[in-house]
Amino acid sequence: MVKHGPGPLDVTLEWTGGQPTFEVFRSADVKALCRADTSLGVTDGRIWIDPAPPGTVFYKVHSPSAAEPPEICNGVDDDCDGIIDNNALDCDAGACQACVAGTCRVQCGACDNCISGTCQTRCGSCQTCVNGSCGPCNPTLCQACVAGVCQSTCDDTQCLTCGVGGTCVSSCATCETCLAGICTDNCDRGQCLTCQSGSCRPFCDPICQTCSPQGCIDNCGPCQRCAGGACHSLCSPNACEDCIDGMCRSRCNPGESCVNGLCEPSSTG
Repeated sequence: MVKHGPGPLDVTLEWTGGQPTFEVFRSADVKALCRADTSLGVTDGRIWIDPAPPGTVFYKVHSPSAAEPPEICNGVDDDCDGIIDNNALDCDAGACQACVAGTCRVQCGACDNCISGTCQTRCGSCQTCVNGSCGPCNPTLCQACVAGVCQSTCDDTQCLTCGVGGTCVSSCATCETCLAGICTDNCDRGQCLTCQSGSCRPFCDPICQTCSPQGCIDNCGPCQRCAGGACHSLCSPNACEDCIDGMCRSRCNPGESCVNGLCEPSSTG
């Protein structure tokens, strides 16, 4: 039973049946009841006073010992076990139905028939399903009949894929090598080269970097870094920093503070 009070904005829930502990849920969406984020709390009593929010809300009191309605396929946790649509009773397994996103749906493919609750293909040996119709293996898709099954003639362990006209072509770029089905950069990393747009190209900045055995090294001076083809200072002018002894240090004297890039006498308070 739901009634107003005792306060002007309060709602009082009272119930019978079931055994403690009871869990109380509230939500503006009836489908969300029994979700963890809609739980108000638990109680061993049979009364709950709630300062209800404005608008329409729904309540549910759950007891593990009380019977809950059976789970049906509707996107709601009907039996309040924390799982939505599990073991829904209204989907027809004999018709190959399963509960998907709150709706009973047939799980068979376009070229399948449901026979005694099992999806079975209508396609015969060396046939494949195309737009709901069974047809022979398609050579333009690099298919051939192998042991009664349409299989690709392209060896994916060799990085081959089906190209135009049913011809197997490499999926690797001209500067890549296929290793165990994976296209791997074949350029000389020791020369700071990488495969870019089908050819080996340097990845160091040509203006302010040099290739070394350790990789790309900046040619910039102290307190600088290479970015976008130019050397940029790492020191912050707004922090009154200059490059001193190879490090960014404040140029302000003792007793001075940096204010908007200027050294000014510190406030004595």
